[in-house]
Amino acid sequence: MEKPNCPMFSSGPCAKYPGWRPPSGKWAGRSHRSEDGLRLIRDVADLQKKVLKIPSHYRLATVDASACGAMEMLLWSLLGARGIDVMACCVFSNHWANDIVRELKISDVRLIRADFPEIPDISLADFDRDMVFCMSSTTSGAVFRQTHMIPDDRKGLVICDAASAVFTTDIEWTKLDAVAFSWQKGLGGEAGFGTVVLSPRALERLESYRPDRPIPRIFRMTENNRVNTSLFEGYTINTPSMICLEDFRNGLIWADNYGGAEALIRKTEQNYETIRRLISEQDFFRFLVEEKYRAHHAVCLDVVSEEYQSKSDEDKWIFLKKVVKFCEREEVGFDFLGHIRTKPHLRIWTGPTVDSEDLEKFFPWLRLACDKTAAECS
Repeated sequence: MEKPNCPMFSSGPCAKYPGWRPPSGKWAGRSHRSEDGLRLIRDVADLQKKVLKIPSHYRLATVDASACGAMEMLLWSLLGARGIDVMACCVFSNHWANDIVRELKISDVRLIRADFPEIPDISLADFDRDMVFCMSSTTSGAVFRQTHMIPDDRKGLVICDAASAVFTTDIEWTKLDAVAFSWQKGLGGEAGFGTVVLSPRALERLESYRPDRPIPRIFRMTENNRVNTSLFEGYTINTPSMICLEDFRNGLIWADNYGGAEALIRKTEQNYETIRRLISEQDFFRFLVEEKYRAHHAVCLDVVSEEYQSKSDEDKWIFLKKVVKFCEREEVGFDFLGHIRTKPHLRIWTGPTVDSEDLEKFFPWLRLACDKTAAECS
């Protein structure tokens, strides 16, 4: 059987874009506060706005600690002025719910829950309150397709963890007020850095509301009760990696030349259709997530066989880990085990840096790995 040319199917860090080369390092050893360093950071911000079609009046900043750091910055800085509805349905949305209730100790919080791998009904949210949600749960392979229901005349802020949705999913930016995402997902950027995007309404909240809690410097977006505008002009709170910035810039240039967000989403949909066809042609795997919730960029699969389904969750994980090990030994597929804090499953990233032909080549190897593991376990 033919092997994939690029067997990287991890959901983060994700596969590099076709033709990727290591950064030149021309900015290595340079200060991020130098004229050239600031130009690089601003260029990365401008390219993100261009590729993702972020409204011109929204502000964008580079932050540390990937999407998690970006989300914590938004939660600590913005929440508490109103009651909060949290769409709690996946590993990370439950993290945010925990942080809001137990760490920030905000009392007026409603948890609108759904069982894995479903998505809560957004119509249950009260948009006079703030809302916190994950647009696409990489950990469950589910996605919100209900943002059109967010009213334009809302009084609360909509705060969104869009970690794996950017570059893979159509985003209605005007329905969102504060967005966090990481560089490591859709374009396969390096981990450790993220982006926050703020609407004018979120910027107004920063100046009109002062939380009655100490805010760590790394999360602080204001100075003397005013928005720290330098954050949105390239001046980062901590020192970023100039090599990672160059790498992400190169990926954004590739994405822009490829056709921007629309082309990236088309490529993701093409990859998903390849997986859907492969699933329809066999009876060994099934989608873990039903179609109305299913993300098309992080595809989660379950094994159908009665023998597998009769196993405990612990034994299912053992089985799946052996499947992944086999594929890694053969160098046909890496890092496609599902998130360990969810139900046992396999998770294949099908974002725009993955090639459909590689998915075609990978699938027979995946079936072979399952057959050999089943024989070994019998």
